[in-house]
Amino acid sequence: MKIAIVHDWLNQKVGGAESVLFELSKMYPDADIYTLVYDKKFNQYLGTKAVYKSRLQKFPRFIKKRPKLLLPFIKSAIQKWDFSHYDLVISSSSAWVKNINVPKGTRHICYCYTPARMLWDSWPGYIKDMPLGPVLRFYLVNLASKLRLWDYYQTQEKIELIAISRYIAKRISKFYHKTAKVIYPPVETEFLAKQTTNRQDYYLILSVLSKYKNIELAIKAFKINGKRLVIAGDGPEMENLKTLSKGHKNIEFKGRVDEATKRELLLFAKGFIFCSIEDFGITMVESIAAGTPVIALRGGGANEIINEGDTGLFFDSPNIKSLNMAIEKFEKDFNSTKKIDNKYVFSKFDKTVFVKKIREAVGE
Repeated sequence: MKIAIVHDWLNQKVGGAESVLFELSKMYPDADIYTLVYDKKFNQYLGTKAVYKSRLQKFPRFIKKRPKLLLPFIKSAIQKWDFSHYDLVISSSSAWVKNINVPKGTRHICYCYTPARMLWDSWPGYIKDMPLGPVLRFYLVNLASKLRLWDYYQTQEKIELIAISRYIAKRISKFYHKTAKVIYPPVETEFLAKQTTNRQDYYLILSVLSKYKNIELAIKAFKINGKRLVIAGDGPEMENLKTLSKGHKNIEFKGRVDEATKRELLLFAKGFIFCSIEDFGITMVESIAAGTPVIALRGGGANEIINEGDTGLFFDSPNIKSLNMAIEKFEKDFNSTKKIDNKYVFSKFDKTVFVKKIREAVGE
């Protein structure tokens, strides 16, 4: 069987979507890879695999690193690809590549991280925050309307949708009026399968330091409560967050950490802090696998990961008071020497489960 795997873009960070792509690539080692733009740093993950780029690859580097600037060219770039010599195409998509043209006789399965947010629920805020003149604003509104129609009608074609969570399955139903099977993304839980009763007195954030992660909220809360907060990760908000925490020695930045350090931080943390609504939330699964309970903003994938009262707690509003109240409750309810009942994460979220269920879906 001739297989192609299509991914939106491979030129920036390695995140959860890229981890899924790498796992799919291991599952189907002979599959060709297609992506809109590609950076050679991804060779270390894909080896000598054939990687086919779109015509956007020829654009200047500063444009390729800014997906918003590629919007007017994405549709035509995707439609240039020819999949007529493949039996199966698996698209790994949070935006555009699920809208490829697949000929009759070729099966198309989409592993969908989310319907394109900038076209659907995030669109009003997206256009509002951009400093635009009336002509450019008119052009972008018109472009987005066309892309939204394209996105909707392409998804009505013969495409089998798999959502990364029940939360995303509901969004697929809302925007595309289609039913999606749910298969959770692969998580490396085995290397974390060891709990300790020797936990240290710190809370942990393990995240890309981006605006939407809402790490600013955690910093403001810990500036007030005085408890120790360790932040591991890197990203565009690093300097802003460091400035915000200046003068508060209880808040520590580790920067980007390797897998061994990540495991150690997860195993010995008192609790894990998660302040954004996510489509899933791999780091929450990793934390619970390590025996570290989670304090998370209620909503999104967190509702499917945390057993409230057993493996974590929720706070209901994205504000300082709500988070600090949850931390106070957490310190009463979760003893640092007590092991949590985390067995379900291994049977529900481990990568072996993902592999099995994807193979079943393809077998169907």
